[in-house]
Amino acid sequence: MTRTLPQLNRIVVKVGSSSLCGPDNKIQESQIIEITRQVSMLVQKGLDVVLVTSGAVAAGVGLLNEKTASLDNNQAAAAIGQPILMGYFQKYFQAYNLNTAQLLLTHDDFQSRRRYLSARNTINTLLVNQVIPIINENDSISTEEIRFSDNDQLGALCTNLVSADLYLILSNIDGIADKNPLEHADASIFEHLTLADLESLRNELIHEQVTGIGRGGIVTKLEAPRMAARYGVPSVIANSRLENVILQVVRGADIGTIIYPEAGQLNAWRAYIAHALKPKAKIIIDDGAARALKLNKASLLASGIISTQGEFKRGDGIRCCLPDGAEVMRGIVEYNQDEVQKIAGHQSGEIEGILGYRHRRSVIHRENMVTQ
Repeated sequence: MTRTLPQLNRIVVKVGSSSLCGPDNKIQESQIIEITRQVSMLVQKGLDVVLVTSGAVAAGVGLLNEKTASLDNNQAAAAIGQPILMGYFQKYFQAYNLNTAQLLLTHDDFQSRRRYLSARNTINTLLVNQVIPIINENDSISTEEIRFSDNDQLGALCTNLVSADLYLILSNIDGIADKNPLEHADASIFEHLTLADLESLRNELIHEQVTGIGRGGIVTKLEAPRMAARYGVPSVIANSRLENVILQVVRGADIGTIIYPEAGQLNAWRAYIAHALKPKAKIIIDDGAARALKLNKASLLASGIISTQGEFKRGDGIRCCLPDGAEVMRGIVEYNQDEVQKIAGHQSGEIEGILGYRHRRSVIHRENMVTQ
């Protein structure tokens, strides 16, 4: 059977460590050979392919004297392993007369609009010149504060960064299942899911985690295709060990799980706000403001603000939450934290009298926000 895909001009392929390593957790060259063969065939047919890969830590950890899984050791292993990993890819892509380029990114690169656009321009230039961009998280300098949850989410951000038509996640599982397929032999794989289906499954799993039932790391696996679907990009999660898996997926073969986006997806700017920003500070709002934001798509006014948590300045990304912590919206704030604290609960017409000036009538304009 085949499935319907959009016209494919550019795809992002994410390859996890489990897809590159053997049972001994060491890089398996045969897997890199197979991935480069399939990607090369697509590029030679005119398709743009951006490769997002893990594996630097796995490639370098064996060369450390101390192998404990501390942050320092993982950073050192990544520094050792990244050139080794790139060496493999460069060697095997050159067998098809294709060149590669390395981009190491952190969440800070997505937070800064200037660096975000610079990365996009670089990748577009590489693709125009038929050079394969190979993207990895910059694990050698990443700390907990700026790390991605996993490279699946880095790949999802890249679908928006490069305006991809499809996001393929290669993993050690056959797709999204009703329970963890690595732990349950009777797990049933979903052939296709809509964004609404995915949201429902995600909420169910989060509830089970809260109540102590839990189904492993499935919730984390759902976040990346959820992000891509909100950008309007379909995702496929498939087992990297299937024969010709990349070629089969691009041809529309009914393998793995496909997640379809829905109408009304985020534009590039709102997608950047929703997922590229990693806000630490919060603005606490009341129920009336939450309803106006979600139902009326209104701007956030000072009158609906209760308080602030954490420091922020004008132009920063922040989260808007109810007093119980539930996130309602995230957006770009028009005032500094101390200014918001002063005008909280007041009408827009009072702002100039309180501060002596007014940037905008709203604290967060509706064009610069995304409801959750």
